[in-house]
Amino acid sequence: MLKTYLTVLVSLLVACSPAKQNTKQVSTIDSTLQVRVDSILQNKLSELNATVGQVIIMEVRTGEIKVSVGSDSILQESGLVRTASLLAVLETKAVKLSDTIDVGNGILAIGKDTLYDHNWHRGGYGKITVEQGFELASNIATYKVARKAFENGQAFSEALAKYGYQVKDTSLVYNPLGYGILTTPLQNLTFFNYIAKSKTAIKEALEYSVSNGLAKPAQSDRVKVAGATGTIQLPNGEYAVEFCGYFPADNPKYSVIVTINKTELPASGGLMAGDVFRQIVDIMNER
Repeated sequence: MLKTYLTVLVSLLVACSPAKQNTKQVSTIDSTLQVRVDSILQNKLSELNATVGQVIIMEVRTGEIKVSVGSDSILQESGLVRTASLLAVLETKAVKLSDTIDVGNGILAIGKDTLYDHNWHRGGYGKITVEQGFELASNIATYKVARKAFENGQAFSEALAKYGYQVKDTSLVYNPLGYGILTTPLQNLTFFNYIAKSKTAIKEALEYSVSNGLAKPAQSDRVKVAGATGTIQLPNGEYAVEFCGYFPADNPKYSVIVTINKTELPASGGLMAGDVFRQIVDIMNER
């Protein structure tokens, strides 16, 4: 469906002290690109038998929205929040990307809670670096580095608030993974767009995630990209699979988010949303 937005008002914001971003974002829709992107999204939704989806493309320098297709303003929990979690951790200086973290056999009991990595049935990843934990989307690594950097869930939620993310139910176990935090694709994209314009160590992790990790399906042979996957089970039982990133990685011009909700497994942010991202990058580099 072709949408034409003249102005999108965003009340989120990213009180990100270094970002100082505007709460108003202007749309300058590219109607030709809009139609092509909508076709890519609709084909993927049909292929996956997915319920809803959304794609937004933003110009990095200006923050202008060039394309917005699919469902409007999907408000839900998002696995992409783990990128904000890692940035918050790195900014404390308590953890570096090169630090080693032991995620064991992929199963970690924490009081009455238990975290699982996606490969727990294959014995887990054992000892890996923080950067590898991010590119492998390890729930256990995400929790352990947050635990090392923050003394409790309240301290962590205050750190996330700097990026515009408001925690509903404070938990140092689940908040770093995206649970208990309602957000929209536009808010997540705005956050990634801020990263694309900033000098921060997490950029290295976002590039590594695409070149070596679960985000590999987003890789384009036309231009170097950076980004992260997000896969999370929603309270209604559906799965939100997402990819958000920017390109070219070394001189970002566009940032893109792909969000897809589906009812059944398998659910993979890289294989599903990442593939849509790659197709979009490729057609934009034809132009």
